[in-house]
Amino acid sequence: MGNYAGRGKGSLVSSPRLLALAMLDRWKETDLDWDRHLDACSSKDRALVRQLVSGTLRMQGKIDYYLGLFLRQRLSALPQRVRNILRMAVFQLKFCDRIPDYAIVYDSVEFTKNIYQGSYGPLVNGVLRNLIRKWDNVTLPSAEIDSLSFLTVNYSHPEWLVKRYLDRFGFHFTQSLLEANNIQAPLVLRLEEACGKKTSEGSVLRRKIEEGGLEVREGRFLPEALVVTGAGLPRASLLPGYSEGLFYVQDEAAMLVAHLAAPVPGSLIFDFCAAPGGKSTHLARLAGKDSLVVASDLNRKRLEKLNENIQRLGLNNLRLLVCDARLPATLGAGLVLCDVPCTGTGVLRRKPELRWRIKQKDLAGLTELQREILEAGADACAPGGTLVYSTCSLEPEENWGIVSSFLAGRDDFHLDPADKYLKNELVSGEGCLATFPNVHGIDGAFAARLVRKPAA
Repeated sequence: MGNYAGRGKGSLVSSPRLLALAMLDRWKETDLDWDRHLDACSSKDRALVRQLVSGTLRMQGKIDYYLGLFLRQRLSALPQRVRNILRMAVFQLKFCDRIPDYAIVYDSVEFTKNIYQGSYGPLVNGVLRNLIRKWDNVTLPSAEIDSLSFLTVNYSHPEWLVKRYLDRFGFHFTQSLLEANNIQAPLVLRLEEACGKKTSEGSVLRRKIEEGGLEVREGRFLPEALVVTGAGLPRASLLPGYSEGLFYVQDEAAMLVAHLAAPVPGSLIFDFCAAPGGKSTHLARLAGKDSLVVASDLNRKRLEKLNENIQRLGLNNLRLLVCDARLPATLGAGLVLCDVPCTGTGVLRRKPELRWRIKQKDLAGLTELQREILEAGADACAPGGTLVYSTCSLEPEENWGIVSSFLAGRDDFHLDPADKYLKNELVSGEGCLATFPNVHGIDGAFAARLVRKPAA
């Protein structure tokens, strides 16, 4: 996680704040793998690291606005670690109540001294103390004068994305969407024995989780969804029932895709871009043991993780295949799922770093890839079969734009309206699954169910 071994106080090396700083330095290089980095932490330290990392990333835009008012040079001119020390300190000063200001400043200066052998310590000390003294004099952008700047700064989202939403949704919907993105998403479990049916099988598991001091409630739309919240939330693998394969961690929005797909028992199913495997395992469970699900992905390591979950869940009807979704190695499936790579703007509440990683220019490359995968999926679908296209994006270019363009060029497919399979409130005007975190209280998702004409 970087060379952070300080020469001063030995506690700095094992400090959860130092681990949080290291993770902030690395999020651009790799996804935030919480479990791998926090294995050695106590439950208390684990919660603190999560709060510091996700909170600092979530509010980075607003934090940088504050820092820009108190720095003599541009924030980007400072070394990355100094920027992140300042950002994490401002997050604690502004958005955390339990830590005294003097302790935050002291820790931040000590971290800087240990990492840079004395350099930048006075700068960090001066900026933070000046900010504390003059905090009440800071003026934020006004919604009445400049709604774009107001939303961009106050809700800490990239300006290009906020402008898109303002143009598309208007002020009030955009404000509620950005606000929802800044609320930490809950842990959601898919109860395996409850998939697709009303049952009390989850009652024992629910009681065991509640006995651990956590809060549990049923999902909003599906019987197999169980929402877990509460302070000191452990990693999912430490919850009761994990090793026995009683649940899979998956947001309710992602579960809805498998219900829209409505797999037929005993059928052959292909899942393109399958890793990490939530939808593959859900389809395998819903379709039953007489079906066969072939889950393919280009990333072998991610398929290995999927294989671990297959074994844990006891699914004997799921096979793995390493291949490029644009060049499928299999044909003639009764159901094909194309859960394509996308910007992920529907899961910003769950992955706060994504808002700073994605760029507007990424859309063009992604939509071209999405079209290629959907066309390949269509060719792999048997006559009379079903093709499901899905994303975790809110962007129209990646969603209905792809589907409408596909349908315009393929007269052998038609849209099967989603309201035949899902509640009306989850269905867009075009007849597709479309969820928003501020409207439905779950992740943002899109999916279209397309049916191929039977053979002549």
